[in-house]
Amino acid sequence: MSSARQRSRVLGLGSGAFLFAVMVTLVGCGPGSEDEAAPKRTDTHVPRLTNANSREMPLDEYLLNPEQTETVFSAYSASVASCMREYGFKYRMSTSSYSGIGADAPKTRVDGRFGFQSMAHAKKWGYHPDGGFPDGERQSTGPAPDADKWFALTGTRDLSEDAGSGGVAQDGRRVRGGGCVGDALLEITGSRNGVIGDAEAATDLKFKTLVEGQQDMRTLEVFGLWSRCMKGYHYSYRSPLEALGDVRWAKSKEPTDVEIGTAVADQKCRSRHNVVGVWFAADFERQELAVKANRKKLLEVKEQLIRQVRAAEQIIKKSKTE
Repeated sequence: MSSARQRSRVLGLGSGAFLFAVMVTLVGCGPGSEDEAAPKRTDTHVPRLTNANSREMPLDEYLLNPEQTETVFSAYSASVASCMREYGFKYRMSTSSYSGIGADAPKTRVDGRFGFQSMAHAKKWGYHPDGGFPDGERQSTGPAPDADKWFALTGTRDLSEDAGSGGVAQDGRRVRGGGCVGDALLEITGSRNGVIGDAEAATDLKFKTLVEGQQDMRTLEVFGLWSRCMKGYHYSYRSPLEALGDVRWAKSKEPTDVEIGTAVADQKCRSRHNVVGVWFAADFERQELAVKANRKKLLEVKEQLIRQVRAAEQIIKKSKTE
């Protein structure tokens, strides 16, 4: 796990905020030359789509879906809170599953691989998340805990560290390695150093195939058609990802008229040239090949996810009786 995600986990940053940030970050993986080492393509059926969020993808079963993600992170928060109460502290982590995608958010996966795919969203929010960008205060987890509270939470009094070896608290209680975070991880994953949420092996494949799908010749060709269509509306972008990532959009909490006009033209051009259908077909194929090539590892990943969800369900059930 990256240090940024580790820190988010310890401080209780909402999973939804993290997920929308990831979706926006993917804009950086824009079109480029196709990888010469890429596997040979097959004749994948290209559906006619304006929105692919209702379509399952090959890697979905090896990643937590939105409902499972909510269950696991809610259980993690409940486990940490219960442990912290034993040391005399109140500590509740955010468990928001807000994705920013709105009503069209995928049901089988937590992120939108194809950007916003709704004309209704474009007309109201442009490229902004549903509801606009959250205020900074809304993302805050409150004041930073003091050294004693941090010690109970993480097993270290050093606020710059995410985990420590534990020891004896001021009241004489023993704090185990990793503190209450370590206890929660042990309960959910079976290891004090475990990782809740998706396994790195699965997320690595997700991002790898995401880039491959964007660089597939079929995708690049349809992006070219989309780009020429956008020029007809007086907008100059090489791809939908470039439009989504326009730095101007991030300068305001809510979308401007220019942003909304761009997003509406984007959706019109996507529909005209079946951009999502072609993009989805290329992406699906890359994931299908990745699953076949990593079957053994992914089966292990699936077992780990099943364990997490079952453990989380038990924690939530127990917390309701406390």
